[in-house]
Amino acid sequence: MPRRRHALIAANAPAADRRDPRAAAEAGDASGNLLPTASIVGQAMGEARRALGLVLVGAAILLAMLIGERWMSSTAEQAAARRHAEALRVAGAMRLVDLERTTAAQMAVITGQQRWVERFDNQRLEFERLQAEARGLAPAHAIERFDTETRSATAELEDMRESAFEAVTVGAADIARKIFEGDRYREQSGLLQQAIADFSEATVAAAGDEINALRRRNALFGAGLLVCGGLLGAFLWRRLAGSRTRFLHAEQRVKHLAASDLLTGLPNRAALHDEMAAAMARAERSGMNLAVLMIDLDRFKPINDRHGHLIGDRVLKEVARRLSQILRGGETCARYGGDEFVVLVGDDVQPSAAHHLAERVVRAMSEPMQIGPLSVAIGATVGIARFPEDGRDADELLRKADSALYRAKAESRGGLSFYNVGLDELVAERAALEQAMRDGLHRGEFVAYFQPIVELTSRRVQSVELLARWQHPQRGLLPPAQFIALAEDAGLIGALTLAVLRSAFAELPALPAHWRVSVNVAPQQIQDETLVPQLLALLAEHGVPPARLDVELTETALVRDTSAARRVMRDLKQAGFTVTLDDFGTGHSSLAYLAELDFDKIKIDRSFVHTLRERPQSAKVVDAIIGLSRSLGVPTVAEGIETEADATRLLRMGCILGQGYLFGRPVPAGELQGLEEGLRATAA
Repeated sequence: MPRRRHALIAANAPAADRRDPRAAAEAGDASGNLLPTASIVGQAMGEARRALGLVLVGAAILLAMLIGERWMSSTAEQAAARRHAEALRVAGAMRLVDLERTTAAQMAVITGQQRWVERFDNQRLEFERLQAEARGLAPAHAIERFDTETRSATAELEDMRESAFEAVTVGAADIARKIFEGDRYREQSGLLQQAIADFSEATVAAAGDEINALRRRNALFGAGLLVCGGLLGAFLWRRLAGSRTRFLHAEQRVKHLAASDLLTGLPNRAALHDEMAAAMARAERSGMNLAVLMIDLDRFKPINDRHGHLIGDRVLKEVARRLSQILRGGETCARYGGDEFVVLVGDDVQPSAAHHLAERVVRAMSEPMQIGPLSVAIGATVGIARFPEDGRDADELLRKADSALYRAKAESRGGLSFYNVGLDELVAERAALEQAMRDGLHRGEFVAYFQPIVELTSRRVQSVELLARWQHPQRGLLPPAQFIALAEDAGLIGALTLAVLRSAFAELPALPAHWRVSVNVAPQQIQDETLVPQLLALLAEHGVPPARLDVELTETALVRDTSAARRVMRDLKQAGFTVTLDDFGTGHSSLAYLAELDFDKIKIDRSFVHTLRERPQSAKVVDAIIGLSRSLGVPTVAEGIETEADATRLLRMGCILGQGYLFGRPVPAGELQGLEEGLRATAA
C-alpha cells in the first residue's frame, strides 16, 4: 500500500544521516581476535624500558663496585706505602744503631771510659726497640728466619761484650781489645749484620710486594669490570635489538590495525581508498574496467535496536564472513561504515561480473542468520558504479555508487541498481530537500492541520486527526506525501512529530473542549522507549490532559515488532491515552492483534470504503470488520468517506464513526469554527 500521512515519529534523538556509523557497531566486540589485549607499542616500549633499566641497574652496581674498590685499593695502597716507607726507615735506623753500638763498644775498650759503656747500653735498648718495630712490619717468615739466624750470634756477642766491659772496668783494656779484635767477635758480628740486612730487606720487600699485589688486584678488578661492562653492553644491544624487532612488529601491527575494521577484520574506509587508487591506476594502464558495489543492509537497525548492539555486532561479523566467502581472488571487500560495505571488482567479463556478484550478495544476505539461539533475517540492497565511465577517482565512484544505492532502495529493498546520469539530479534534489527539512524544523515551518472524525448518526464531531503540512518558503504548502517518506528515511520523523504536535497543542484552546485529538504513530516510534515520556512532557507543557489524545498504530508497526507494540500500548494506556488500530484490513491483518492487544477503536482503511459500490468483496470485508469490532465491544472508524451514499451504507452496516472529505478536508484550526453546526445542518 502507498505510504500515507504519518505525523509522528519514533524518537527524539538527534537527526542523523542514513550512513552515520553506529557507535557500538563501529567500536567492535571487545572479545574479538583483532583487538589487542594490550598496547603493542606499549609492549615493545616496555621491553626496551626493562632492558634499559636492567642495564642502568647493572651499570650502577658496577660503578659502585668500581668506586668501592678504588677507595679500598687507595686506602690499602696508602697503608702499604706507609709500611714500605716505615720499613725503609726502620731498616736504615737498625743499621745505624748497630753501627753506633759497635762504635760505642770499641770506644769503651780503647778509652776505658764508662760513658761509652753507658752509651752502648742505650744503643742496645734502641736497637731492641727498632727490632720490635721491625717485627711489626716484617712478614712472619722473615721474623722467624731472623730469630733463627741471630739467636746464637746475639747471645754470643752479648757474652763477649759483657766480658770485654768487665775487663775494661778492672783496667784490663788489652783483654777487652783482644775480645773485640778477635776472629770470633768479627765472625758473629758479621753474621748479625748480615741477618739484620736480610731482615730489613725482607721487611722492605714485603711492603713492596703488598703494593705490587694491590696493583695487580686493581688491574684484575679493572679488567673484570671491563669484561662485565662489555657483557652488559652486549646484553643491552641484544635486548635493544629484540626491542627493535618488536617495534618493527608493532609498527606493522599498527599499520594493519589502522587499515582494518576492528569488528569485522575487513579493510576499513582508509584502506579502501588506497586500494581503489592502486586498482584504478593498474586498470588505467592496462585498459581494464572496474566496478564499485555499495552494499547497504536492510532491516539491520530494528535488529540492532531490538536485540542490542552485541547481536548487531555479531550480525555484521556474519555479513563480513559471507561476503568473504562470495568473493574470488583479486576482489576487495571493505566495511565502509555502520551497516554499509563496499566491494571492488574487475568488470571486464560479459555479461557484467558486477551484476552477477551483486545478485550473489543479495541472495547470500537474504539467507537467515543463526546468531546463537536467535535466528535473524536481514537483506541487502546494492548500488553499482563503474570505472572509468562513471568516475575516475575513488570519491567520485563511491558517491555515484551511493547514488545508485539510493535509487535501488527507493525502488525496492533487496534489489540492485546501476548508476545513471539522471540519478545525480534525483539525489541532489533529495539531499537539498532533506537539508531544507532540517532547517524548516528549526524555523517552525511544519504546522498542524486537522480533519474531523464524526459520529455518523448525529454528525457530531467526536475528535480531529492531526495531520502535518510543510509551509515551504519557496514551494508553498506541501502535503505529507511529499516529505513524510523522506523524514522517515532521514531519521527526522521524531523531530517532525514533536514539532507538529507542539503546533497543534498551541491551537487546541481555540477548539471545543470535548474534541479529542487523534495522532498517527509511525512504525519507527514503536522501537522508541521514550515515546510515552515525550508525549506526556509535551502535553504537560501545554496543559492538555492525556485522556484527550488518541494514538493510532498502523498494522505495519505491529508486524515489525509485536512485543514492542504490546509494550508501547501498555505504556500508552497506563499514561491515560486511548489507542486505535489504524489501516485494519490491509496487508498483514491478523485476528491475533485483536486478541493480544487491547485497542479502543479500529479504523477501516479507505481502500475498502472507496470500493464499496464497485467491489462486493470490499463490502463483505467491511461488514466482517464491523461485526468483529461489535463482538469485541470496540467502535469502528471508516476512513475516506466522500459521499452520502457511502456514509449511509456504512451506518446501516453498524459503523459508528466516519472520516473523509464528506465531513471536511484537513484545515488549520482557525477554519474549524462552526464546522459541527454545518455538519448537523447537512445531516438534517
